Parts: sequence; C-alpha cells; structure tokens
Amino acid sequence: MKLIILFCLVPLVLILKAQPWEHGPLNVPPDNPHYLVHQDGTPFFWLGDTGWELFHRLDRAEAVHYLENRAQKEFNVIQAVILSEFGGLDVPNAYGDLVLIDADPLKPDVTPGNEVDNAAAYDYFDHADFIIEKAAQLGMYIGLLPCWGEYVIPREGRGIFNTEDQTYRYGHFMGKRFGKHPNIIWILGGDRHPDERPEGVALWRAMAEGIADGVNSIDKQDGKANYNTTLMTHHSYLSSSRWFHKDAWIDFHMWGSYHADFYAARAYTEVEHDWNLPAAKPTLNSEPAYEDHAVNWLPNNGYFTPYDIRQIAYWSVFAGACGHTYGAHPVWQFYDKNREPISYARTIWKNAIDFDGAQQMTYLKHLMLSRPMINLKPDQSLIAGGQADGSGHIQAIRGERHAFIYIPTGAVTIVRMGKISGEKVTAQWFNPRTGMFINIGDFPNQGVQSFDPPGLSKQLAWLQTGRGCDWVLVLDSK
Repeated sequence: MKLIILFCLVPLVLILKAQPWEHGPLNVPPDNPHYLVHQDGTPFFWLGDTGWELFHRLDRAEAVHYLENRAQKEFNVIQAVILSEFGGLDVPNAYGDLVLIDADPLKPDVTPGNEVDNAAAYDYFDHADFIIEKAAQLGMYIGLLPCWGEYVIPREGRGIFNTEDQTYRYGHFMGKRFGKHPNIIWILGGDRHPDERPEGVALWRAMAEGIADGVNSIDKQDGKANYNTTLMTHHSYLSSSRWFHKDAWIDFHMWGSYHADFYAARAYTEVEHDWNLPAAKPTLNSEPAYEDHAVNWLPNNGYFTPYDIRQIAYWSVFAGACGHTYGAHPVWQFYDKNREPISYARTIWKNAIDFDGAQQMTYLKHLMLSRPMINLKPDQSLIAGGQADGSGHIQAIRGERHAFIYIPTGAVTIVRMGKISGEKVTAQWFNPRTGMFINIGDFPNQGVQSFDPPGLSKQLAWLQTGRGCDWVLVLDSK
C-alpha cells in the first residue's frame, strides 16, 4: 500500500515544481543527434498529447481541467492548432471570437485589452495566451501549429495562403505574439504533404522564416532568419525529412503512423528511415492511431484499443524515436453531446481523458527515463530467435549497460547476449499495462538465452501469447 501511495504522489510533486525550461532550451546533443536534451544536459522524453482543438473549442475552465489531467499523467507536450481544421475560419471559439477577419490571413482579429470579463477585449489570441500560460504553470510545452495544413495545402478547397508573403506575414505575427512564452515548440503543417501543390514547400519555408523573425523582432524577409531562438518541425503523414532535412529551421522531424490498420509497420520503419539519414535529427511519431478511433475510419473494422496504442508507441520509441505522441479520438476534437462527432467518436472527452492508454504512456516515459537515454540506439541484432512479421514484430534498443526488447504477442524470444557490457546481466519483465517489474534472474552475458514471457496476471497465468499479451524484456549489466 505504501508503494501505491508514493506512486500517486509523484505526479502532484511534478505539477508543483516542474518547469523544464529552467534547465535551458531544448536542443540536439552532438554526441547522439537522435534525441532532445536541455541545455544543461537534462534528458527530455517527448510525451505528447493531441489536443488539436484546444484553443478553438474549450473555455477557460474546460482547458484547465484538460491540462491538469494531462499534467497529472506526466505529459509534457500538448499539440494544438490556432487556426483549426474544423470550422477554423467561420466557427467562433468558446467566447465568440474568430482567428481572422474575413478569412484573411493578413488580418488577425486582435482587439485592445485582454480582460476575460470584457468580451470586446478578450480575443482569440488572449484566450490562447491564457491556455499557454496555464500549461507553463503545469510544466508543459505547447506544440503550437499556427494553422492546419489545409489552409496552405488545400485538399478540400479551403486554402487561404497563396503567396510566400502571406505565409511569412502570418508566421511573423505568430512568432511575435507567442514567442514570449518559454514553453512553445513550433509545428508547421498538419496532415498535408508540403509538395501536394507546386509552391507548397516554399510557402512553409516562408512561414518558418516569419516565425523566427517575429520571435527575434526582425521584420525582413530575406532568407536569413536566426533559428537559434526557436524549436521547430513539420507534421504530416510522411516524415518532414523528405522535404526539409537540410533546412536550418527544422530541428527535429515528425510524421504519423495514422489510423488505417492495427499493425502499422510504419511505426518503426519511418523511424529507421530517419535514424539512418546523414546528419540525422531526432524524429517522432506525432500522430499514431488514436485510442478508440475506428480502424481505417470504419466502425465495422473495430476500434483501436490500449494494446494497439502500446504496440505502436513501443515500436516507435524502441526503433529510436525521441519520444511519442498519444492521441484519444474523442479528446483531440473535444467531443461532447452538444457537438457532432467527427469520424464516429463515441465517448465524451471528459471521460476519454482517462482512457487506459493515456496512463500507460506514462509507464513508457518512466521506463525510458529510468536508464540513460543519451547513448541509446536501436539494435535488432539482439533478437536471435522469435522474430515475426506483422503483429509479432519484436523491437529492441540498447544503451551501454541496458537493453529494452518489446515483445508484442508474448512469444518466446531468444536473445543474443553480449550486446551490453558486463559478465552477467539481470533480466526483468516490465509490464506495459501496469508499469510494474517482475524479476527473472541473472544470466551469463554470452551466447544466446531464451526468455518466455509470463501470463498477463496471476488470474490469467494461462494467457501468455496473442493479441494484447505484450511485455518488455529489460536487461541490465550486473
């Protein structure tokens, strides 16, 4: 009982004390450019949540409720968009305000003052300021999208940005307005690939330049912005490395394994692609399958479960991602009974914020930070037997003195020893459903060793293999 009480108190302490940017800005360490650290060397494991409609749909009390819940679960990044995908141009926020006047990207709807009790003063951007500041108080970053990708790369006829001057000016306004906050990570894009229109790549580059110039109080579109004061990336289906890997503005890469199938191999193959690039940068799965989202957008296919969420997350992180973004389908849209559900959402968001998968992402974060992250590298040579295609894919990563091996279906796994230091290793099972460890024993650190995952619990000891029977094998130098 004492152990449980202590575990529950830890998040509260973090909420009261955590201000991660006090360790300095986030940057990419030269000794392992696949991860993010603070300026003082403190490791940063990105645990994000997709709260896309946060600014657009929630009032102040609702936003606080959501943010406090995420902080208690130790999320440290909330991904949210200013000009949102659904109704961003013509549906006001909770206080009756729009982002733009007449859907003109050069006319942000800004009013004098910011008093919440004065409707004429409290505009959309004041509301965003409040939410960003509340997230900062809780020790969380905001992964801020200035606009959803549709408005720059239109698939549905809602494009409003057509020139580099427009994207630069809008980016400049955003950088100047929100650059004062210490907890901003800039995310361009939003689903759309930048080359879906011929000028798309140039439009995003101009917006990135505008953001940096706005942050730096410079107003000159000359292709010479200083990006040392921003942390920036681009979100779409494929990794941003396809278009922007050599660009100075992009500090790390994003992509999404998305919502089409249960066993999305892209959850690890996309990481592998970015890991092996010359002059590599950190990368992460920023839109995996959402918990309780209909598979391939059709309810008859079933819905993604906590197991699917875990499998995608461990595949991505153990393939070398610098963190992971979680998503709950009702939460990103903040669905409630007064709104039409998007893509068959079926649970109101205030209940969905406590889905099992959200808490289980916290256990992944704890595991990754329990040992040194900075020297990690994926290493599939650890797996000498038991590897399978599809849902049975086993993924391994190791440091100098430890290794993690994710076994998604409870299969007997043969491990090639000697990949970490020491004459002996201590082996444990880590339960990704509960965050608890089970001791296995000590083994010689040579040859091969077979490991047979346990049953799911004492009550279900017979249930050892198949869908949902996932375990992490943890090896430590003794």
